[in-house]
Amino acid sequence: MAGATLSLYAVPALLVTLLGFFALAASVLQRRIPKDTNALADRIERMLPLTQCAQCGHPGCRPYAEAVAAGEAIDLCPPGGVELIAQLKGLMGDDAPQSHGDMATAPPIVVAVIDEAACIGCTLCLDPCPVDAIVGAQGFMHTVIEQECTGCELCIAPCPVDCISLVTQPATIPPAPAPLLGRGCINCGQCIDACPIALQPDQLLKLSNAKEWAAAEALDLQRCIECGLCDRVCPSEINLAARFTDAKRTAAMQTAVAAEKQRIKTRYTAHQQRLIAVQSQADNRRADRLAKLRAKRAPSHATDRTDGTDS
Repeated sequence: MAGATLSLYAVPALLVTLLGFFALAASVLQRRIPKDTNALADRIERMLPLTQCAQCGHPGCRPYAEAVAAGEAIDLCPPGGVELIAQLKGLMGDDAPQSHGDMATAPPIVVAVIDEAACIGCTLCLDPCPVDAIVGAQGFMHTVIEQECTGCELCIAPCPVDCISLVTQPATIPPAPAPLLGRGCINCGQCIDACPIALQPDQLLKLSNAKEWAAAEALDLQRCIECGLCDRVCPSEINLAARFTDAKRTAAMQTAVAAEKQRIKTRYTAHQQRLIAVQSQADNRRADRLAKLRAKRAPSHATDRTDGTDS
């Protein structure tokens, strides 16, 4: 009897020991297996505003994304504000490093403005602009293309006459979402039969509630004509049409933001390539000049050596 009781206590202890061993082994393997930092950096980069402003201390958003993936602080991006910090915490964990705590408020939206009367046309502000938002030529007045400017401030310091300033843009207030009415969805399917364009309102509702906008778009969320027929047949009395109106607006905004980020990134890449090409051309011209100078000096040196040998 005592032996049976002892065996009953031994089995849980053995299980606990085995679980502890497996947990330790998994921890060791996790440390030894290299992390896919490139994939993580890609996800972080998609979260960043991609203004390429360098205010984080890195030359662009991609280098900062790679630094965060390697353990850099997550709160070094002023344009991203508190929303970005929350997103990075959700990805990296609550213990992700921060340099000075959460930002109290999101920074205002600003754009650069050139005092055209004071501009001397020096072109010193053109190259620092990461997205080529400033147009002008040597000796002529410069101006900022407002819709292209990301408010990065990089053009202010190079200006020798201090004719560039930042102007705060009025923040766009999104419309208030529709109030949540009705009870929870019971998956009855009546809204599917009532939809005149053969959508799946029940699935669109669930995806919208979960903010799975890509999946909702794949189910043709934008095709919803907001006719309200699904509202009439819903036994839970959910205001489906109003919910889909908000969902369509939010999903379209998300798509527009993603497209704008990609456009800015494309302009930044083109800007960097242009700077590299200009520098390469300057280096080539310098090398050609040095080669010509050496070629001119070579005959005179040979003549001098010949004269010295004859004497």
